[in-house]
Amino acid sequence: MEGSSIWKKLLVLLVLASFIIGCQPPAQPTPEAQPPAVEETQPPSEAKPVELTFVTWSYGVETIADNIKKFQERYPNITVTHKDYSWLEYHDTMVAAFAAENYPDLVYGSDHWLQEWASAGWLVPIEDYCPDVKEYSAELAPYALEGMTYEGKVYGLSYYADTIDFVYNEALLKKAGFDKAPETWDDVYTMAKALKEQGLQYPIIMAWSQKEGAFPEAWTSMVFSQHEGHHALFDADLKPTFNKEGSAAYQIMEWLVKVYNEGLFNPASLTTAEIDQVKAMQAGQAAFTIFPQYNMAEVNKPGSGEYAGQFKIALMPGKSHATVGYVRFYAMTPGVVNKGPEYIDAACKFLHYFGGKTDGQYLVVKRWAVENGLGFAQLPLYQDPDVIAAFSSWGDVPTIEQQAKLARSKEGLTTWYGAWDIFARAEIHKAILGETPIVDALNNMANKWLELAQ
Repeated sequence: MEGSSIWKKLLVLLVLASFIIGCQPPAQPTPEAQPPAVEETQPPSEAKPVELTFVTWSYGVETIADNIKKFQERYPNITVTHKDYSWLEYHDTMVAAFAAENYPDLVYGSDHWLQEWASAGWLVPIEDYCPDVKEYSAELAPYALEGMTYEGKVYGLSYYADTIDFVYNEALLKKAGFDKAPETWDDVYTMAKALKEQGLQYPIIMAWSQKEGAFPEAWTSMVFSQHEGHHALFDADLKPTFNKEGSAAYQIMEWLVKVYNEGLFNPASLTTAEIDQVKAMQAGQAAFTIFPQYNMAEVNKPGSGEYAGQFKIALMPGKSHATVGYVRFYAMTPGVVNKGPEYIDAACKFLHYFGGKTDGQYLVVKRWAVENGLGFAQLPLYQDPDVIAAFSSWGDVPTIEQQAKLARSKEGLTTWYGAWDIFARAEIHKAILGETPIVDALNNMANKWLELAQ
């Protein structure tokens, strides 16, 4: 009886199990392994609409508009509203908007404003929100990466970057018996003396009016070129080093005083604006100058004068051949961050498209270079056939690339740098004119720096 009872219980359990299994949905076939999804280059059709605001200074606004149009075609859910202000108004307009917490989403930034804007929280480090932007760093000229970095974090992607260049008139040098560019400041002095003896009244001209923005950058480039490594002007704690006798700054000031006193340096340089500097070079009134690279296309423009095509860039004369490089960049504000993930994602797409790569190419940066002759920080573009063709019309591309690699961001870019810069211009003038001894002028500059730093 007991064995019969056990078999009955087992029979009941089997019936129940069959019933339960019969009530299950039919088994689905095991799916084959699928490859990982490829990152989308186009947003899905149901992507949430996003509107970004973008503020720039007023240069190439038609090109900006066309670039925005192409970006929006690629990302139909993103609309970009663009506003521009003149360069002269841009800084103060943006500071007023930032201070009122009236943030645009994306803006143009500059190396000489970065500390001011980032320390105030008006910009955010893009690497915190678009981590893959750091992958571009290895392809950037060091001066540009330095100029977009604050407290160890990257705040921008380069829109435009350029160097301050030493330029000479090759035809005038050959006429004087010189078949290569000067490599040191002593070479420049020797060549200038020979040119003067042959009738060129002032072989050297600069645009060193106290109102001229490139004046301190040209002077700093000369100092950098005469110094090996960093800390040509300030030490790691931002204490002045330039006022020490024998410093690179002291050597350059001695050289400037010498060429001024010997009539090799045009005294009008101290009141000359950049446009008049360019015209003087085109007219053959001087053989040597220092100016931002973007002027090369103008001085070598076909039909611009007897010496069109004869102006060449040499590495900045001196011990290191270093010079000043500067960068302007796309930046992100807290405004876009506060709007949430969809806006951050859209802003990152914008940054990659405008300042980074699209389909493996720096499309927008290359366009500015080829169509407008703008300099760039992205070193691979020096190997691009279209860029080489465009830049070769006014300069030697290997020299341009080499100078970019040797260039350095300006030292001391603090919130008080601008005020010190204006003071320093006057002191440099006084020393050149012999109104103030060199050591006193440099000490005055150092004391002013320390005063402003307090």
